[in-house]
Amino acid sequence: MQIQSHLNKLCIKVVFSSVLGFLFLLLGCSNKIDNAIDEKSSSLKIMEQSAVIQPEEVLTVEEEYPHVLSRNDFIYTYLTGQGVSSFDVIEMVKASKPVKDLSRLRPGVRFHIEQDEKKDLLEVKFRFSPLEKLELKKGMNGWQVKEIKEKIDIKLVSYLGKVNSTLWESARAADMNPYLIVAMAEIFGWEVDFNREVRVGDSWRITAEEKLVNGVHVGWGSVLAAEFINAGTSHKAVLFRNNDEEVGYYTTEGENLRKMFLKSPLKFGRVTSRFNRRRFHPRLKIFRAHNGVDYGAPIGTPVRSVADGVVTFARYSGGGGKVLKVRHNSTYKTAYKHLSRYGKNIRKGSRVKQGQIVAYTGNTGLSTGPHLHYEFFKNGRYVDPLRQKFPSAEPVAFEFKELFAQQSVKMIAKLPSWNPKNFITPGQKTWAEHLTPKVQEYFCLKLDPQFWSFEI
Repeated sequence: MQIQSHLNKLCIKVVFSSVLGFLFLLLGCSNKIDNAIDEKSSSLKIMEQSAVIQPEEVLTVEEEYPHVLSRNDFIYTYLTGQGVSSFDVIEMVKASKPVKDLSRLRPGVRFHIEQDEKKDLLEVKFRFSPLEKLELKKGMNGWQVKEIKEKIDIKLVSYLGKVNSTLWESARAADMNPYLIVAMAEIFGWEVDFNREVRVGDSWRITAEEKLVNGVHVGWGSVLAAEFINAGTSHKAVLFRNNDEEVGYYTTEGENLRKMFLKSPLKFGRVTSRFNRRRFHPRLKIFRAHNGVDYGAPIGTPVRSVADGVVTFARYSGGGGKVLKVRHNSTYKTAYKHLSRYGKNIRKGSRVKQGQIVAYTGNTGLSTGPHLHYEFFKNGRYVDPLRQKFPSAEPVAFEFKELFAQQSVKMIAKLPSWNPKNFITPGQKTWAEHLTPKVQEYFCLKLDPQFWSFEI
């Protein structure tokens, strides 16, 4: 009887425990269901909110303006080919002529057209550039013309880089448009020869104006300030503006960066042979004076006049191939040889400006490969162009010294600081990332995505 009593009590406990467990399970499921319903409800609310704030679909230029004029295409032939009547096209072109001559549109212009069921033209929208558009609508009293000129917003952008291989690669590593490197090279073109003087370890920083239309990049404005540290020597440039007119680039002390001669006739290239009174000629196999500097560059590389002057010679001349000579004044002359062709309107008697493209590199005459042979004459004698030093142009005028000093301080302040973290190239490990987790934990090291810092 006692055993039976114990068994009955045990059964009651088991049943009670099972019922109690079931109730807890049911309660837990109920909570999970409630939570799931709440989560689903929250998700639905988030989706509803997202649907409300979801931006409208943005069309690409090709989608918004699907039609484009090809080479030898005219708006008349194109639209009549789309079934538009000749009368509609003629009237539309006539209405737009005071604003834009549509009969002379260049290839590549994109536009949008709207027609009714009978193919009659209702509306045409032209996009000549991101800044210039034209809309024409057909109304009861003929065509209505609306010219649209978009507002350009100016945004200041700054970049900083370090030369680890080439100047171009440093621009790419800084995610900077190569145009700005070219602009910087032109600014410092009187101070640094970017063909032969750039060194690994050089660094640069620049601040420029970016042009935007509705948040979209459409071009570049002016470089406001720049600094290039070449072999430990700092070269700084500041743009001086007076009454919205750009006067030029100066050092922070007000000295003009512009000099009488550019340091190189090529923006970019490499010196392959220097001025040498006794050089072994690779083609003639004899020792012969090399009275100039050779720049290795692909055929077609633009050649600049290093100073203002007058062209005195522009034709083929024996071993020099196509040759161009420029007289700059009674003291200085320059010559450019082995050219492939001359610049536009360049002939004997042409006046040229400093930096103007006067020719293109080639491989004509007695040449072993594509290059430019550049000669420099002083008082009728050959001199080494790489060793010449020339005076600067006029500094900032005395009456504008104070204004320039104020602008200079502001412009230099806009340059990015020389922060080491900006020199970490994408994919490169920082110093802190080489430490083991235990060492990092020991020093309470907090890793920054770009560099490192200690927390105490």
